[in-house]
Amino acid sequence: MSAHIEATALRALLSQVGGNQELQRRFVHDFVHLWGSRAQRLQAALAFPDAEEAHVVLLAIRSSSTMVGAVTVEATAAMMHDALRDGDIAGSVRHITRLNEVGESACHDLAVMFALER
Repeated sequence: MSAHIEATALRALLSQVGGNQELQRRFVHDFVHLWGSRAQRLQAALAFPDAEEAHVVLLAIRSSSTMVGAVTVEATAAMMHDALRDGDIAGSVRHITRLNEVGESACHDLAVMFALER
């Protein structure tokens, strides 16, 4: 598969959409194409800071990453989310560069796997 994508999660997603490969592809497409706006929303929320908005964005990133098997994205977002829940916005901000890196890598890998244009 890839260093950033877990094959079992993609198989589980396919199962969750009733084996419909087009629905699976559409979900992956949406993940890839929403990545930039989600990353920007998170960065803005942490810069403002707006902990509630950051919480919402991190939940969206974590849940969608889990569904597409983007394990490094989910793990990094989880660290940020934990810091945010502890009231440590600076601690969350420290991981934003890593989240952007692994997010871009995961999106690249998914785009290649599913022949998506970026």
